[in-house]
Amino acid sequence: MLFQKETLRKIVAFTFWGVITTALNIVLYYCFRKIHIPVQVSTILSWFFCVLFAFLTNKKYVFRSNNTTVRAVFRELVYFYGSRMLSGLLDVVLMTVFIDFLKMNEILAKIIVEIILSAFNFLLSFFVIFKEKKQSQPQINDKQTEQM
Repeated sequence: MLFQKETLRKIVAFTFWGVITTALNIVLYYCFRKIHIPVQVSTILSWFFCVLFAFLTNKKYVFRSNNTTVRAVFRELVYFYGSRMLSGLLDVVLMTVFIDFLKMNEILAKIIVEIILSAFNFLLSFFVIFKEKKQSQPQINDKQTEQM
């Protein structure tokens, strides 16, 4: 039961921080546009900062990663940005398939794609990026055995 409860906590936290990240993305985009930064640059900047925000909140509050070494945190960060770039590509592909080939309503397609991408991002974060290391049993060496 503990596993299920903890997984549910992660899903709820992931969803909460995802909504906050989405709102931040919109606010940042608006602010960049207000100071006359071009649409494409505003989009890239707001995406970059929001992925960083999402990484920090996912690491600390969702998956509670205890990795603190530079190497481990850098690995998580690279994997996180890589997964978000992959989900961005998947977003474009799925939207193209749903709208251009399946002739689906754009808003319905976007809602379905966002649900798919949220699940995809959660699963990548859960099983790859912030994967919990199994606690290994301490190894007993020959010298310790002799002392027993």
